[in-house]
Amino acid sequence: HSQTSSWSSDGCSVIFVGSGVTSCLCNHTTNFAVLMNYFESKWSPEEELILTKLTFIGCGASLCALVVTLMLFTVLDIPKSDRTSIHKNLFVALICAQVILLCSGSAIHSKVACTLVAALLHLFFMAAFSWMLVEGLLLWSKVVAVNLSEDHHMKYYYLIGWGLPVLIVTITLASAPGKYSADDYCWLSVQNGIIWGFVGPVIFIIMVNILVLTRVIIITISTAKRRSIMLALGMSPAEQAYEQIR
Repeated sequence: HSQTSSWSSDGCSVIFVGSGVTSCLCNHTTNFAVLMNYFESKWSPEEELILTKLTFIGCGASLCALVVTLMLFTVLDIPKSDRTSIHKNLFVALICAQVILLCSGSAIHSKVACTLVAALLHLFFMAAFSWMLVEGLLLWSKVVAVNLSEDHHMKYYYLIGWGLPVLIVTITLASAPGKYSADDYCWLSVQNGIIWGFVGPVIFIIMVNILVLTRVIIITISTAKRRSIMLALGMSPAEQAYEQIR
C-alpha cells in the first residue's frame, strides 16, 4: 500500500511478496481487514458507476414492463380465475420490490431507514418467490393431481404468498436485532448469516418448482404417447376419455 498506517496489521502476517503485490493472511473478520467490503473491493469506482447505471436501467425497464403488464391484466376483460389472481399478486410484489430497490440508495446514511428498506426488500422479494411457489402448486393441482374443479383456494394461496414472507421476515428480524442489514448497503447482512433468511427459502422454492416442472413434463410426455397409441388403435372419443381418466 502506498500510504503508511492505512491498514491495521494486528493479527495479520505476510505470506507472499511479489512485484507490486503483497498478500497477507489474517486470523480475524473485523472491519479493518476489509472483509465487510470484500465484494465491493473487486470493482473500481468507474466500474461501480457503470454497474449502478446498468442497475437503474435494468430495474427501470423491468418496472415499466411490470406496470404495463399489470395494467393489461386489470383493464382487459380477462376471465377471473385463481391463475389470474396469482399473476396479479406476483406483479404487485415485483413492482414494490423494484421501486424500493431503486430508492434504496437514499437510505444508506440512516441505520434505521436502511434496516427498514432491507426488511421491505426482503418482504417483497420473498413474496415474489412465494407467489412463484403458488404458481407451481396450482400447476401441480391441475396437471398432476388432476383437480379440474372450479373451487377457488385463493385464501390458502394468499396465506402462502403474503403470510409466509411476513413470517420469514419477522423471524429473521427477531433473530438478529440491530444486525439485520449490512453496513454498506441496505440489504441483508452476509457476515452473520442473516442472508440465509432469504437464500434458504428461495433455494427451497426453486427445488419444489423444479420437481413440479419435472413431474409435469413426465406426465405430459406420457399422456401424449398414450393418446397417439389410442388414435392408432382407432378408439372412440369416449374410450379415449375413459383411458385418460383411468
